[in-house]
Amino acid sequence: MLLKIKTNNDRLDWTASLEAWYLKYKDHLMEKTCNQQTQRYWLTHKLVRRSYYTIKRALPNMFHCLGNPDIPATTNGIEGFFSHLKNHFDLHLGLTLKHRIDFYKMVSASS
Repeated sequence: MLLKIKTNNDRLDWTASLEAWYLKYKDHLMEKTCNQQTQRYWLTHKLVRRSYYTIKRALPNMFHCLGNPDIPATTNGIEGFFSHLKNHFDLHLGLTLKHRIDFYKMVSASS
């Protein structure tokens, strides 16, 4: 759904939908489970709650690509580049730190 955001209006609609989702499920996200024997409790839906707050904290930096066409909408390109580097490093596991740095410079300069 995020990849369909092409304009600032799309961004505003998406963030409003996110906030509406949170308000709808806020009580669910705050549910706690209690161990009756130890009286310890924990958030029942910790991972969903953490995911929401991670997205919420990232919002100020998520849509810079809308205002600048030079910024790609995804990180696929850079992730592919790092995967390429990792594959090269895996072939040369015995390199010393100095040789690894030199190898990294050589590979990144040729890419």
